[in-house]
Amino acid sequence: MPGMVELRGVTVHLRYFTFGPVNVVFKRNTYNIVLGPTGSGKSTLLKIIAGIYRVSEGGVFIDGADVTYEPPENRDVSYVPQGYAIFDHMTVYENIEYGLKFRGVPKKERRRLVQEMAKDLGIDYLLNRRAINLSGGEQQRVALARALVVKPRVLLLDEPLSMLDRDTKERIIPLLKELPGRYGITVIHVTHDWDEAYSLADKLLIINEGKVVEEGDPEQVFTRPSRVFTARFLGFQNVIKGLAERTENGSLVRLGNGISLNVNGEVDGEVYVCIRPEWIEVLGVSDNNDHYNVVGGVVREIIRNRLGYSVLVAVDNDLSLVAFSRVAFKPGEKVMLRIPRDSVHVVKGDN
Repeated sequence: MPGMVELRGVTVHLRYFTFGPVNVVFKRNTYNIVLGPTGSGKSTLLKIIAGIYRVSEGGVFIDGADVTYEPPENRDVSYVPQGYAIFDHMTVYENIEYGLKFRGVPKKERRRLVQEMAKDLGIDYLLNRRAINLSGGEQQRVALARALVVKPRVLLLDEPLSMLDRDTKERIIPLLKELPGRYGITVIHVTHDWDEAYSLADKLLIINEGKVVEEGDPEQVFTRPSRVFTARFLGFQNVIKGLAERTENGSLVRLGNGISLNVNGEVDGEVYVCIRPEWIEVLGVSDNNDHYNVVGGVVREIIRNRLGYSVLVAVDNDLSLVAFSRVAFKPGEKVMLRIPRDSVHVVKGDN
């Protein structure tokens, strides 16, 4: 059975940017997150699916049907751009009704559908209010209602939470997570926010320079990426080149100057060791056993964050590691870094 949305060898040539070639499938009734640096092509992907950009090569398929040359209004796709594009001069009712009116739905049926959708999203009390007077969270729900009321097969969201404060965002995320199952749609959502991506995604897509560089289950991509680019982009602050050799119990990666880390799995040759700061425990004393790597060092910098402290530890003159700590160590203090073997992720070569 074909995926709900499929791009087959799609390339788009824009004035200063080329997107593709890209092959990707977004399955039915799933929540898909697209991540990547600014200018990588995330919004371009949405506009290709929506029919806003003309495909130079390849094809776009929705439910197995070739829609490559179909205009946006014939694709059964709703697109919510960044900023929501709410019509300020209209009421909430008129905003939600807009797409139905454009499609020629009779007035009585429009009223029923608008009222049902507004009630479903908890904004029925806003229907007579002017859109210009809405809060960010209310605008976001109105934009969703307008997109969903036409019953699309695909919903495209371009950074839908970027304009919201943290509290409002945390209240909207559960609503978004329910969309595929509740409305029987495929959601493709662009964001820069890791927490947002991790909370929502059934599938994660990483884009860089117009190409898909990694895709998969969010747990796998966030903790065991297959590429150095992905590791760095997703917050692995410790990415160190080393030389691996197999041992009787896994592998040993030499990082230089006599510093080595034991890792699970059999690997050899040039590798990159990738470790998240929160996977490293900062200790005042050593408490080693076979399941841990323990490395001594000196605290160089410490930065406070919401959950504790980010600690930069110089292991030698050429190597420093960033670790997470709940204890406020002081610059110049000698510490031990304890790194579980199974927290040392290895990426082969220059991948």
